[in-house]
Amino acid sequence: MPKIVDHEQRRRELAEALWRVIAASGPAAVSIRSVAAEAGWSPGALRHYFRTREDLLVFATELSERRATERIVGLDRELTGDMPLLERAARYAEQLLPLDATRRAEFRAWESAGILGELDRGRDRRWNLQRLLYRNLIAALAGQEAGADPDTPHPDAWVEEWAAHLHSVVDGLALQLMVTPGATDADDVRRRLRAFLARAAEAHEYRTGR
Repeated sequence: MPKIVDHEQRRRELAEALWRVIAASGPAAVSIRSVAAEAGWSPGALRHYFRTREDLLVFATELSERRATERIVGLDRELTGDMPLLERAARYAEQLLPLDATRRAEFRAWESAGILGELDRGRDRRWNLQRLLYRNLIAALAGQEAGADPDTPHPDAWVEEWAAHLHSVVDGLALQLMVTPGATDADDVRRRLRAFLARAAEAHEYRTGR
């Protein structure tokens, strides 16, 4: 009988090898040869799945997005209703911060969007999905309905403005953790994130007179 090849399993093996290369040396180190060597494959065998380095980098960004999404969906099941709203919002936002080895590797994978430039067709979509998360977190703090379309701004301009602020804060905290880890740490980043969310909640109370 011919050998049955589980192509999905092989893609998972390559994904893990790709992740290890990125975690160790960053997306610039990704190549057909480096990922094949990490996976214990020949370059020719790997090319059956990814023909070029660019294909590998696109896959890395897609994989990082899937992992972050899976964590966020998992939080929907884990977080209880008796947890304070601000803390729940912080837990969601933390999924896009490089607070552990897995998320640091994801952040480095997102760096590949800059390397790929226009070749990364999913770049704008990923940005919009991140903005949707921040938009919905601010909307929740303001007691408003969540949105579902990442391409549609919130009808409340205040929510949209603070979502943009939150997006910038999270991106900035992530960059500080990755570029200047000696100047900050995970606990400090968590504290600053919560402080910002508290200010957003206070700003909402001020504008509504509550």
